[in-house]
Amino acid sequence: MSAAAILEKALAGERIDLEEGAVLYREAGLFELGAAADELNLQRNPSAETQATFVVDRNINYTNVCYTLCKFCAFYRRPGHGEAYVRSLGEIFEKIDELVAIGGTQVLMQGGHNPDLGIDYYEKLVRAVKERFPQVDVHSFSASEIVHISKVSRIPVREVLGRLKKAGLASLPGGGAETFCAAVREKIA
Repeated sequence: MSAAAILEKALAGERIDLEEGAVLYREAGLFELGAAADELNLQRNPSAETQATFVVDRNINYTNVCYTLCKFCAFYRRPGHGEAYVRSLGEIFEKIDELVAIGGTQVLMQGGHNPDLGIDYYEKLVRAVKERFPQVDVHSFSASEIVHISKVSRIPVREVLGRLKKAGLASLPGGGAETFCAAVREKIA
């Protein structure tokens, strides 16, 4: 099936499968994809033609401890460094209280690759945030953090994601995926 035919299928309201998505990735032009995405958005959200929406969120760095040592990062501190930290639940709750007070609805928690934090820590963190702030979406942990949790906890990535979702994780941010590519990872970390 051609890229144009797949886009027509999507615009007709039909779901496309993984193979068709791969065809679009390889063959569809950026402007054609953008036009189709805009049309699909307008079909689902007619007000999008005249109205933009946004999410009020807050970024919270739960730790700055990281052993990955990315060359571009000025944020991390090695384990044991005098400026290294892991924020307490109380500190995190204070920051989310401030978010909620201004009408915020989403929290983005990110940190380093802390070798002392495994899946139990992350489950407890997400569960505690959702219990105290059920109205706040937890949009947290980069792809590289998920892989790190998997390695530290010695469990598959799929299990990490399942357990975090069950604890209340709503979504992941897009950053950090570049570290999945071995060639890029070798150059930056």
